[in-house]
Amino acid sequence: MDRFEAGQESTNTLFSKIAVLFVFVALMTSFVLYFNNSDPDVKYLAMENLQQRFSQSVTNSHWQWQAEGRPRMIVLVHYESQPGGNASPVEKDRRPIQMGLNGYPVASASAEGCAKIWQMILNMPLEIKGFKVFAEYFADTDGTDAIDDAKCRYRLSVGPSFEYQLANGRVSTLTR
Repeated sequence: MDRFEAGQESTNTLFSKIAVLFVFVALMTSFVLYFNNSDPDVKYLAMENLQQRFSQSVTNSHWQWQAEGRPRMIVLVHYESQPGGNASPVEKDRRPIQMGLNGYPVASASAEGCAKIWQMILNMPLEIKGFKVFAEYFADTDGTDAIDDAKCRYRLSVGPSFEYQLANGRVSTLTR
């Protein structure tokens, strides 16, 4: 075998190794993309769960406020069913909630106030699965009308969010 054939053979070997490497990288990339896209959006599901808990707690606090004679503050107690099929619920937690004249949880008109509402309602830090939740306050956009549309928005940096209307206690559906 002369030098030309030896050079040709080493070039062919190099190209075949590169082709095998390329196929391997393409297969690994396709597997990663497939499995990454098939997993449910964990942040969305966690935020959806918290939005539902937030909405339920706001409703419960409003009815408790009505039942207790409309005080400025209530203590909201949450119960949880016991594992093992026992029918009696167990107290999970209790927390004081400052109520507005309209019968819904209220705090100062600021982002810090919205964060405080989150803390009062959910009794947890502004964090979901290691991701920070941002609490934003949006003032009434039209001060001349009788409708107060001030709201708090709770959102992740990228992804889902929901809003809490301070005047009527409505919690919006989750948006992506």
